[in-house]
Order: sequence, then C-alpha cells, then structure tokens
Amino acid sequence: MSRIIQTAIEVVELPLSTPFHTSLRSAYSVTDIRVIIGTDDGILGVGSASPTAKITGETTQSITAALSDFVLPAIQAPDLDLEDEITVFEAIQKSVVLNNGAKAAVDIALHDLCAKRRAVSLAQYLNRRDLSELETDVTVSLNTPSAMEKQALEWVRAGFSSLKIKLGGRDDRDIERVQRIREALGTEMVLRVDANQAWSVKESLETIDKLAALGVEFVEQPVYRKDLLGLREVTRHSVLPIAADESIFDAYDLNHVLYLQAANIINLKLMKTGGLYPAIKMIETIKEAGLDWMVGSMMEGPASVTAAAALSAAFDSRYKDLDAAYFLGSQQARGGPEYRDGKLMFPGGTGLGVSFADVPN
Repeated sequence: MSRIIQTAIEVVELPLSTPFHTSLRSAYSVTDIRVIIGTDDGILGVGSASPTAKITGETTQSITAALSDFVLPAIQAPDLDLEDEITVFEAIQKSVVLNNGAKAAVDIALHDLCAKRRAVSLAQYLNRRDLSELETDVTVSLNTPSAMEKQALEWVRAGFSSLKIKLGGRDDRDIERVQRIREALGTEMVLRVDANQAWSVKESLETIDKLAALGVEFVEQPVYRKDLLGLREVTRHSVLPIAADESIFDAYDLNHVLYLQAANIINLKLMKTGGLYPAIKMIETIKEAGLDWMVGSMMEGPASVTAAAALSAAFDSRYKDLDAAYFLGSQQARGGPEYRDGKLMFPGGTGLGVSFADVPN
C-alpha cells in the first residue's frame, strides 16, 4: 500500500511581461497557487491553480481554504491506496462542491506523481504519447484598434501563425479592431475572436456577419455564460462556428450544451473542469457527439499550462489556446514551458517535467 503523507501549499505572484485585457478583466500578474504532494516512498508531485474570480468565482483565499480544508485531506485518508488511482482521482472530485480550481491543482499534482511512479512523461501516462512541441495560438488583448494591430504584428514576428483576438470593447469599434489586424497581416493569417460574453444575441449575429467577411475562423463565447438559449440562437443562425467557453465547466454543463446544440466547438480548461481526470471524460463525450474541441487556459502558471498542453496533444484537440505562460515575465520554476516560433516546447523528464524551488523533476 502506498499513501500520500506530505502536502504543501505555496502562493507565488508571477508578473506578466505585458498587461492582459479582456471584456471581463485586466491582469498584470498571475497568482499561482502551488501544491506539492508526497508519498511514503519519497515521490513528489506538483500542481497549481490560478484564481480568476470574474470567470470561475474562485479567489486566492477560497482556493487555499478549499485545498487545506477539503481537497488535500481527502487524498490523505488512511484507507486510500495510491495503487487504486481511480479511487484517488474520484476522492478529489468528491471532496467539496464546486471549487474546481482547487481540485485541478491537486488533480494535476496527482497525475504528475502517478506518471513519475511509472517513470514516464505526463503525456505518456495520459495516452502513451511522446511529445516535443505543440503549435498554439496567441492572444491579442482588448485595446484600441491601433494598439491591437501593433501587438498582432509583434506576435507574427515572434512566429505565431494564428491569433485569438479579444473583443467586446463596448465602444462600437470591434469590427475596426479585426479589420486593422486583417489588413496588417494579410489573408493567410488565422484569426479567431473571443467576446468573453460581451454581446447580446442581436449584437452577436450582426457582428458575426461582419467578422465572416474579414475571414474570421470562429467566434468564442459571444453571449452571457448562463444564456444557453441565447447561445443556441446564435449558433443556429451564425455563419461562423461558435465556441462555448465560460458556459461549460463540468460534464453537466457539457451535456446541457450538447442537448441544446448550442455550440459547434467546446473549450476545455482545467480550472473549469476540475483537472485532467474529469476533462478526459468530457473529451470522450465531445468526440461521441462529433463536435470540435480545444484546450485552453486562463492566465496561469507553468505547471497547469503544461498539464493542459499535455492533455491537448495527448488527445488531439483540433484547437490549442495555450499561450498563458508566454505572457509570464518570470515562471519561478524549473522546466516550465518554453515558446519558440509560435510553438510550445514541452519540458523533458518524467511527469510534468516542471518543478518548483526545491522539488526535483
């Protein structure tokens, strides 16, 4: 019998190299709540969560409280044997209602630990994949049209070949924003749009018609997250595919959206799903429904971004939105993801390949 006997929580503030703006919020740094778990045979696993209260409702205080009071104690139950991995993963999900970011941090750490126990990478543990790099889009933050054009040109020079453009400026300039970027970059550049719930159904359909003329690939979360009937209305009448992000956290949300046929693309994020274990189950459901899907992230630290990237690559998501660590001025970790020519480079080693101050890979 193998047990988890050691746990620790550390909160680190990671400054961003450039501010990040959406219709919901502005971010200038990332709070990375780091979790370390250790077994009685000396193996350590790491994971992390980042609070995004405007999207998930979680704060630094709520995540640390959920971790210390519910999630970490659940995986240290005296009768819980690590050899029965599914039971341990289930214990995380059953430890507390909601609090998915807190669950995700421990779920990632447990996956890291399980992969290390087998002496394989996380991607190999998830789906027997050997991974070296992953092409991802990069976000153009909501700003003035000229500032967004300038940032888009900067991302192209850095090697990215697809852009996610944040809209929802509430100033009647959203079309101008995309038009400036399209004219600056030409017709070959892949442009995607994310409104972060900013539009009504009427505004969505009117705007989408104009975005289609500019060669936009798809539009993400145009309406309020709980307005699933509105999302369905947009999806039914849109000339572009519609992606659901904030409307889907767990399997219940997913099934509701699928039943209503309210989206064409599903965006999975570990801070919403509660970690890799529930996300993999959701992927199976999405594939059975025949929909496209992507893996994305909030603004997060290196451990959770690497976990999301491994999930995306291991299960072949069509779309990858994994640029969060690209914006970090400092990762304060060893082995974190690197970005070269528009690609995320996976760290080596077993498990995640990411370690914090005194935790070996």
